[in-house]
Amino acid sequence: MDELDGQGVHPLVELNPEEAARRSGSPVHLGGAFETTGAIVQPALLARGLRRVALERGVRIFERSPMTQLDRGTSSPRVRTPAGSVAAGRVVVAMNAWAARFAEVRRRIVVVGSDIVATERTPDRLAAIGWTDGLSISDSRLLVHYYRTTDDGRIAFGKGGGALGFSRWVGSRFEGESRRRDLVERAFRRTYPMLNDVRITSSWTGPIDRTRTGLPFFWRLGGRPDVFVGVGYSGNGVGPSYLAGRILASLVLGRDDEWARCGLVRTPAGRFPPEPFRFLGGHVVRGAIARKERAEDDGRRADRLTKALVRLAPAGLVPLDQD
Repeated sequence: MDELDGQGVHPLVELNPEEAARRSGSPVHLGGAFETTGAIVQPALLARGLRRVALERGVRIFERSPMTQLDRGTSSPRVRTPAGSVAAGRVVVAMNAWAARFAEVRRRIVVVGSDIVATERTPDRLAAIGWTDGLSISDSRLLVHYYRTTDDGRIAFGKGGGALGFSRWVGSRFEGESRRRDLVERAFRRTYPMLNDVRITSSWTGPIDRTRTGLPFFWRLGGRPDVFVGVGYSGNGVGPSYLAGRILASLVLGRDDEWARCGLVRTPAGRFPPEPFRFLGGHVVRGAIARKERAEDDGRRADRLTKALVRLAPAGLVPLDQD
């Protein structure tokens, strides 16, 4: 922040409890920081828009053709699919959590789920509590709560720290309806008790590719000059993916510019423990975080063992996207 202040950039405005309550429509916040340069997007509309522009520029897109294998034992990498294979001069692996299938990536990320519920349309109730400006919110707990309104007057409310992936497998637990719907709904009801009669109409879940630092990384997979990977967005990928596109384009094209020399182009620092210790330890630490946060919500102090276990969690363990 001091460096930003020195550049005359002031992206954060501190909010006292009264102002935080007024802006969010919720009485539970102890304070807040308003990010003046922030914005929200609808990721599905963004993806469809990018698809349209790519097609207009002559890019060929092959949907419903999942990669089953990436052959790296030949002079040129080859992508295999159920219907055939493609040899390529350059390959970019941009698979988010699914990049855990590669051994070079697996120890650098941990796959953790995030779960969201959405309410029925209730624009009149949003107007009554003053949440009408499209403000998106995330709190500072490790098992983060993140929430926003939609254009048609709903609330989408999410909670991090869901299912943990094991080894290379990202399966059905990270797809479809949330198995933690009741837990997420309870968090929503606590945050907005005045909306207890507003119905939850849907839920969903998805995987996050979390690094130890919370920052993504970009580098040559296995040291090859023709296979590049971008992974580790840690739940904050919608905005940084624009930067990622610039970085990956420069790496693929062999440029020596500010993007190719960006600090995020590196062999990722730090490793998570091997399996099964990562999976088992993750459950222990996640359980401790949940106990600590429940105690704080109830105005109690967590016990010493719980606090010690919480300190094993990497900073910013869970996602913050407002998707």
